[in-house]
Amino acid sequence: MPELKVGTRIDIVFENEINKSNAHYMKALVYDYEKSDIVISQTSPPLSRHFLNRRIMVTFLANVEKRVLRFGFSALLIDLLNNYEISSNKSVEALVLKQRDTPEQVDFRMHFRVRPPSQSNISLFLKEEKVNLIDISVGGAKFAYLKSNLLLHGDTINCKLIIDSTVFDLKGRVRNIITPQSSLPAKETIQYIGIEFEHDNRQFDAVLGRAIISIERQMLAEGKMN
Repeated sequence: MPELKVGTRIDIVFENEINKSNAHYMKALVYDYEKSDIVISQTSPPLSRHFLNRRIMVTFLANVEKRVLRFGFSALLIDLLNNYEISSNKSVEALVLKQRDTPEQVDFRMHFRVRPPSQSNISLFLKEEKVNLIDISVGGAKFAYLKSNLLLHGDTINCKLIIDSTVFDLKGRVRNIITPQSSLPAKETIQYIGIEFEHDNRQFDAVLGRAIISIERQMLAEGKMN
């Protein structure tokens, strides 16, 4: 199994919220890792001392046999450091985790996903072409794309996400490709592409998160979700 390394970008979620629609999914960067003590950057969104001693799941991506897989382990949030020195002249806020077990492959969805309705205020573009968005979360998206537009697992693509009138230029990494059965000619076959957003933009997380919550509430009001 791969090990966590300094500089790794991680996602964390409170263990009691895994796979729930109201889960708090947060991103961070590993500053230091010694034995079972892990120092990470303040999360996005940030955590306060109110959350100390909460059990969390830490997950990260790793290359295994030419495949990118997600691994995770349980940890305890044990401290918040106000002046953690990351260089000789720079101190930042940091969190300290206590690792509770060894990493294992995990397959739960890291972010709550919704299928935007046809009149949604969220639009995804590749090469200036709007694509049919299947579902979206703060962590990534799935969309329909012609098979003739060659994409491979692990490719990094440039995309543009528009939420209302706000435009975000993003990079996405192709995580899965599914080709459903189709009566269309082979070159016109549709495939479903799943991408993971790669960015460090807190404004994007906040704006997209609010849009997803708004869609969820609308669907609940219309009886389209339980």
